[in-house]
Amino acid sequence: MNASGTARRLLIGLIAGVLLAGCSAGGGTSAPPTRNVPYESANPVLAPGVLDVYAPAKSGPWPVVVMFHGGTENKSYLSVHARKVADLGFVVFVPTWGRGPGGGVGPLTNDGLLAAMSQGACAVEFARAHAAEYGGDPATMIVFGFSGGAQTAAMVTFARPEPTAGCLGGPTLGAIDALVTWEGNWLLSNNVPDWDSALAADPRVMDAITPWPYLAAHRDRNVVMLVSEDPGIPEREVGDPWASDSWLAVRDPSGDLRRQLDANGALADSKIGQADADRLLFSVLKAQGNPVSLDVMPKSSHGDLSDAGWKVFLAAFPKAAAKD
Repeated sequence: MNASGTARRLLIGLIAGVLLAGCSAGGGTSAPPTRNVPYESANPVLAPGVLDVYAPAKSGPWPVVVMFHGGTENKSYLSVHARKVADLGFVVFVPTWGRGPGGGVGPLTNDGLLAAMSQGACAVEFARAHAAEYGGDPATMIVFGFSGGAQTAAMVTFARPEPTAGCLGGPTLGAIDALVTWEGNWLLSNNVPDWDSALAADPRVMDAITPWPYLAAHRDRNVVMLVSEDPGIPEREVGDPWASDSWLAVRDPSGDLRRQLDANGALADSKIGQADADRLLFSVLKAQGNPVSLDVMPKSSHGDLSDAGWKVFLAAFPKAAAKD
């Protein structure tokens, strides 16, 4: 282990120790949030986004986190999470994203998914541009996503989409230091039939929602993956994964993902679940040299954290912020 790597791990351990001891070195009690700040002036496909900002009461500068809620949730779902992370010493931006003009989830089409990615990039750029107003330091930018939001966060981090044309933060996506995910479904929502019909209608949706083609270009990206001990998300029967018309083969025409799933033992029980998808992404990132961890939140499920789960969740952000 080199000296910089040793220093990084010592820093992570020190920060995590302070965190678990009561966050005495963090930002303390967070200030009241600033709500519903517009970050887009227009969006041709989705409703223009707004965001909430949670900041420590103490003056910074603090690292910046952008938190993406799940695809069927709204930003209020992450209010408690954002407040707790702000208490640690982070400025946290929580945007709405992926909403159609009528208020529901936006279209499951190639154009709709690309619009959601651009909207996510816009939220990150707005946070970067305005972080200092809330005591934030955009020299450390962390992107977090839960469930469907983890897919958006990963695509923003790895695929590097251009922000929406109506972005109030700027037209170009800048550097992102770390990605934190909480159970994104990296096999295109293997338990949701709507994705089958979307993929059948337009195969391009696979590349519009999964980060696989873009990972190799970001071998230095720090990634912290969080998984619940029992996500509670139904697994899906694989059938014959090598049949040309199987749902898994359609998602993996090259066979690369299936070979890696097989090597991980994921295909042995003839089912694919959330844990299989997360382990697959972890193994790909680890093999190419990314600083990556896969941390289990004890006694927790998808969207529901126990006390022990909260400790692992909160420890992820100091870990993501640590640099060599």
